[in-house]
Amino acid sequence: MLDVCVITGEDGPHTALVISAGGVVSDAVAPPGTPHLRPETITLLSALLIGDWAVADASPDGARIEARGIVAAYAQFHLERSIRSLGHIDRTE
Repeated sequence: MLDVCVITGEDGPHTALVISAGGVVSDAVAPPGTPHLRPETITLLSALLIGDWAVADASPDGARIEARGIVAAYAQFHLERSIRSLGHIDRTE
């Protein structure tokens, strides 16, 4: 999901994320305005996907903040509704 373009199948690394497409895409097919993730965030999200908790625990704060936003946006996109309770989550860690 995070090392291959979900549109072309081209091997990465890719940093452009298109939630509606289901993952990262190559720059050649990324729509205008597509956000680009930090490499550290992609490493963190990949670690979370496979359950590599040591890598996830060692991730920098910037990657965690960016990953929180990606996970929230991804969940809300697929649920097709806002998750109001996200505003109550403690974001100090």
